[in-house]
Amino acid sequence: MALSIKLDAETEKRIEDIAGTLAKSKSWVIREAVRYYAEEVADYEIALKRLADPDGKLIDHEEVKRALDLVD
Repeated sequence: MALSIKLDAETEKRIEDIAGTLAKSKSWVIREAVRYYAEEVADYEIALKRLADPDGKLIDHEEVKRALDLVD
């Protein structure tokens, strides 16, 4: 899919800098940014649904650490 967007000069410069640092194209940087954003939004929506579930079990931070064997 081809897509055209307009960016302000500062954002375009930042993308150019990132592309240069990573030796990638500006298109690659933008594709990765959009992919990452889409994944984050999807994860956020899953989290919201889980929080809204009245039958869902919430686990506190200490319990998670114990389950992962991170507590001495």
